[in-house]
Amino acid sequence: MLSKLTGFLHLTRRERCLFLEAFCLSGMVRLALLIIPFRRLSLFLGKQAVESPWDENSESIQVAGAIGRAVETASRYTPWESKCFVQALVAKIMLRQMDIANTLYLGVVRDGRKGLAAHAWLRCGGLMVTGGPGENRFTKVGSFADCKKNVRAERR
Repeated sequence: MLSKLTGFLHLTRRERCLFLEAFCLSGMVRLALLIIPFRRLSLFLGKQAVESPWDENSESIQVAGAIGRAVETASRYTPWESKCFVQALVAKIMLRQMDIANTLYLGVVRDGRKGLAAHAWLRCGGLMVTGGPGENRFTKVGSFADCKKNVRAERR
């Protein structure tokens, strides 16, 4: 326990803030997933069946990478289940707050033992922010994009 606290204190202030935001958001997202039907939740996920641009400026990619690391790390310490869908939604919310374009993907694959297996992942530009490893195994069944609202930010 002490080593985890020491590790947390060695993070930069920005990394600590991202971790704490990701931790708190993951609890709220998990609760929302338990009580809100997906058909209603999907209205807030972004433009359905649309993809954000694959080219993104390096500053946005760096921020997205930091968010992805914070979300993945925070998900390991939550007392509630924080699997791929929770992680993708948390990262999507954090990127949306910073007006960074992203796309949330939902996919399925036939698993011989369990029937169907589902997966969610989030992309920003060419970077897989969450859920990236193994996403190629899954057949995409849905995508939800947030595109930039700030036109000047796109020109940088």
